[in-house]
Amino acid sequence: MFFSKQRRDIDRLIVGSEAGEGNANPSVIDVKIDTKEQLYSAYSYSGDKLNGEFGEYVFEKAKGVPIKDDITIRIHSDDDIDADEVNRALKSHYRAEYKEAKKSVSRTTLISVIMTVLGIIALTALILINRFTDNFYITSIVEIAAWVFVWEAVDYFFLQRPAEKAKCVLIQRIYMSKIEICKQ
Repeated sequence: MFFSKQRRDIDRLIVGSEAGEGNANPSVIDVKIDTKEQLYSAYSYSGDKLNGEFGEYVFEKAKGVPIKDDITIRIHSDDDIDADEVNRALKSHYRAEYKEAKKSVSRTTLISVIMTVLGIIALTALILINRFTDNFYITSIVEIAAWVFVWEAVDYFFLQRPAEKAKCVLIQRIYMSKIEICKQ
């Protein structure tokens, strides 16, 4: 990646220093909770709604967990926190996230199919226009439109959809994670 030896050495130093920071096991996400308000939403009546910041923190940390490892969320707290209660709130939170991510994958797939159909229609129109007329301006406009539709279909299906599917897989992994409560 880097042509300069100095930059390669700096790169190795930065990447290598990650191993020395924090938890030695990347599949364990350590979270420090001082009060239950950090874990549950302030607006939740029964304490079953996960705090959004907590959910985002777990999601960001889970991105770094190798795909072959199971995720363990270790909560360090002085408060009396029930692991089953946390597990229910976590599953409820990520169930909603997963449903939204699945909708996004479906929406992206549908848009790519629509763009493909529009691209095929535009290419068919281009063939028909070329057959019956020699107007350079019209054929240029229709040809550009056709290839824009085709490229958008490729973009949605092959570039955006895999990223959204990867998000679904990550949410599934968090949903199936193991919760451990550690007293400080």
